[in-house]
Amino acid sequence: MSEKLTTRVISSVSEVEEIRDIWSGWRQHPNSDMEFYLNTLRARPDFLRPHVILVNRGGCPEAMLVGRLELRRVEANLGYAKLLNKKRRTLTFLYGGLLGTLSPEGSKALVRDVMNSLSQGEADLAYFNNLKADSLLYGAAIKLPGRLSRDYYPSLQLHRSMTVPGSMEEFYRRLSAKVQKNLKWQAKKLIQEYSGNVSVRCFREAGDLERMIQDVEGIASKTYQRGLGVGFVDNPEMRRRLSLEAEKNWLRGYVLYAQNVPVAFWIGTLYLGTLHSEYMGYDPSLGKYSPGMFLIVKVIEEFCNHNGKRDQLSKIDFGPGDAQYKEVLGDLEWNDASLYIFSPRLRGVSLNLMRVPFAMLERAARRALEQTGLLNRVKKLWRLKSNEKRAPGASLNSGTQVRRRN
Repeated sequence: MSEKLTTRVISSVSEVEEIRDIWSGWRQHPNSDMEFYLNTLRARPDFLRPHVILVNRGGCPEAMLVGRLELRRVEANLGYAKLLNKKRRTLTFLYGGLLGTLSPEGSKALVRDVMNSLSQGEADLAYFNNLKADSLLYGAAIKLPGRLSRDYYPSLQLHRSMTVPGSMEEFYRRLSAKVQKNLKWQAKKLIQEYSGNVSVRCFREAGDLERMIQDVEGIASKTYQRGLGVGFVDNPEMRRRLSLEAEKNWLRGYVLYAQNVPVAFWIGTLYLGTLHSEYMGYDPSLGKYSPGMFLIVKVIEEFCNHNGKRDQLSKIDFGPGDAQYKEVLGDLEWNDASLYIFSPRLRGVSLNLMRVPFAMLERAARRALEQTGLLNRVKKLWRLKSNEKRAPGASLNSGTQVRRRN
């Protein structure tokens, strides 16, 4: 540990190719997979260049933080209302982008390297997307920046995952009697409603993409997420990503059909034994049957019947953000935290000072709603407002986006 610690910034695609062997040896998450990273970089004009920080000890690679320089919107929200929305040059470090084994000294070196880039005017701020809240890197990113550059209101989210059970009997033993009863009742009613003509199809190959995208888009267009501008959407970037995942045999797109009509979907990425849940949604007109949960249970049943061997699956990662289905199904949980470091220059400091009062207001409002038990009710009202913008009279219960990828 006494060997000299150094950092190197990789800032071009050609330099990325130079460290391909190192990068590939550390792969652990689809977001930071090198092929996915380069594919995404090429797909978006607002992604300006790579910004990957390599930590070396005694000349040997120890860890890596995968990021990019991009034009990114800095937002402060109250519920779903945007109080601040500024587009700035940002060093964005990806969710799942910390690779290798990072020491306490390496964590500090990484953060100081980021701060140095900001001081030199390369960007107005840096954004760390969903670090583990108990990680060394998060601790360094909170403590090291100066008073005018640090983030006083990082965003904390609960993150849940589920180990794949060996059988459906084991799966149901994990659930309360009430949850088991509700799941079985809703499944029975859904099947009765459609005379038993209910089926699930898994899409994973490039030749199946067009059918899957059409069916999923038909459902996603009805959800409140569409009104918010998030969730699954059929566009060139999404098609390019799904094509890569199909090519790599990562894609797992599940669609539930009732009398041959698509009514729910779940799209995930199978990577190194973990199914990373990406997008979910269902037709709001079937909300009383919980078709999204019906689909999840059917997929888990398929995994259990083959003991995960067909796909070498051991875990389902539901991603950051809390939801009832995650609470019911998850057996592992931890906290993720997203935060900014602002440039000490005028543009960075002014942006931080502008953001603080909005963040204070949002934090205080959320705390008050949680204490009075009104938070979920207010969320439903906001979703209703989004639905009305998209399509008057649409249902509140219109599916759930798991996370945005990067």
